[in-house]
Amino acid sequence: MDQNISKLLLLKIIKFNGNIEPLEKLGFEYVQIAEMIKEEISSKNAAIINGELTLTNKGELLIQSLNKNFSRQNSEEWIEPEYHNRVAKLDENDVYLPDQNELWFL
Repeated sequence: MDQNISKLLLLKIIKFNGNIEPLEKLGFEYVQIAEMIKEEISSKNAAIINGELTLTNKGELLIQSLNKNFSRQNSEEWIEPEYHNRVAKLDENDVYLPDQNELWFL
């Protein structure tokens, strides 16, 4: 996983006061997520104001910059793909059967 993708996801979570579950599904542990948040605060991309974690103007500019790097437009800027559900590209004649225990819709 590209570090910029996880940074972009973290900044969006901070901006929209979102759930950290997508970062957990990418394999990050709570300690790692806390360290990532501390790093964003120390680099002035986020700040704690009145007891709430918020995104700074610098963080907003960083989100815009990362979106340009990934060539995201319109809805792609605020809808994050589910990277944890991606599978390796298969050959045209291969059959993919997902693990029944990992399917979220069952």
